[in-house]
Amino acid sequence: MPKRRRKHGEEATGGSGEDLISALPDAILQVVLSLLPSDETVRTCVLSRRWRHLWKSTPALRIVQDGVRYKRALKQNDFVNYLLLFRDRLPLDECEISYRDRSGDREEYTEIFRFSSMWIDYAVSLCQARVLKVCIHNVGMFLMRGNSAFVSQFLRRVELAGVILWEHAIDFSGCPNLEDLNLCSSKIYGPKMSSQSVRRLSITRCTLNLDTGSRMGISAPSLVSLQLADVVGRAPVLESMPSLATAFIRLGGSYFDTCTHEAYGDCDECLAHDDYGGSNDSVLLQGLSGATNLELTSINPDMFVFRKDLKRCPTFSMLRTLLLNEWCVAADFGALVYFLQHTPVLEKLILQLRLDETKNSMAETYASCNPTVQFLVLKHLKVVEIRCHKEDEVVRQIVKILSTFGVSSDQIDVQVIQHTYFSPTVTRCRCAEAIVLCVASDAIFETTLCFQNVMRSMQLTHYTAQLPSELAFLLVEDALQERLGKQLGIMEAHLVQDWAALRILLEAG
Repeated sequence: MPKRRRKHGEEATGGSGEDLISALPDAILQVVLSLLPSDETVRTCVLSRRWRHLWKSTPALRIVQDGVRYKRALKQNDFVNYLLLFRDRLPLDECEISYRDRSGDREEYTEIFRFSSMWIDYAVSLCQARVLKVCIHNVGMFLMRGNSAFVSQFLRRVELAGVILWEHAIDFSGCPNLEDLNLCSSKIYGPKMSSQSVRRLSITRCTLNLDTGSRMGISAPSLVSLQLADVVGRAPVLESMPSLATAFIRLGGSYFDTCTHEAYGDCDECLAHDDYGGSNDSVLLQGLSGATNLELTSINPDMFVFRKDLKRCPTFSMLRTLLLNEWCVAADFGALVYFLQHTPVLEKLILQLRLDETKNSMAETYASCNPTVQFLVLKHLKVVEIRCHKEDEVVRQIVKILSTFGVSSDQIDVQVIQHTYFSPTVTRCRCAEAIVLCVASDAIFETTLCFQNVMRSMQLTHYTAQLPSELAFLLVEDALQERLGKQLGIMEAHLVQDWAALRILLEAG
């Protein structure tokens, strides 16, 4: 007898005609629905009577605009407003707002964000959302207009990308239970970012007070983990963080805090624009001095903040793992020696050196560093990793310095690596038409569509840098963005992370 073929949808009913999915408890169905965009969640009301009102009590609000679901922002705004009107006013686990504007229409841009602040207030204030995620692609959105700030007893996690935060909006003291704060590719303005409760803070690819060039303070005494990477503007001032365990700091995303004249930014030109706040104030390292794991890297060796902070003589009494790159070997290897002197319980040291980009003048500093002077023996140091492109005089000098601290050659592992493997570096794509500078990340390497489009528009058939898909590039000013877009022949000209790369692209166009 031939086998009977299953009818469409029979798998969901178990072959008996019974709807097994609808038989699940409401709590489980609501969890499933909460994973969908809100417009898809509402569509489930037509499945059966069992599903008619489930969308009203879904514990998540997900407003997603990608140019596919709604051709015009006006229609989406109408839908969301009716959604909020008719849904049950129950607590929300999560509110997510995501926009990707590709139209370039200013009226459309205005309409997109017409009700955004109201929706956020609805989720945070009325529905006690515990997680807030706002991700804006290609355009910036003002968050919390006026003098308003985030105020919620229930908010625990905030993720913001592509937004504009102004003064009061970076005061999170009104959220006593907030633990996770993630800011990415946003423009931030104000004297101080503060939170008494945040335990994990990440600020990546953001601009800080770019209009005034002043330093922003960060007050987060409960912080356990800190990530500060690729910010444009002056490095922020970190206040005391007694609970800090892990910190990743990567500087050099802009020309701020750089000095080509002196190692510490002490020339007249730098002092005229420096606002350390006082001769004895530290910007970064004093706030990081209690950490157990530190990664301190700089894209530009001319970045002087780390070296200048060391003159304030912080002691890293709890530090066990330390990663540094080539900035620590500039200026007579003074920074490297300082860390070896002021990390009494250090167990692992990692040095990542781009020797092919180190200044030629560094060769003149060898003689001024005297490795024969005996220092304290680092009794806890177990291993030193030196990752470099080639083993030359700089590496040999480092080995000599380490030996004065009682580090034997058996504890030193020199790894010669031919390709980029560490903090973002500048990769040069040479061709007949142009030299393109692009930033390659140390994250997962994969080619993005935008980067391919740029390469094609410039008639480049070969490229060596691949960018991670989630690398949200900083937006350039409208005039430069329009000019760059015309020169490269593409609609979106937001593919530049720092001004140095932008200038090269403009000149090459």
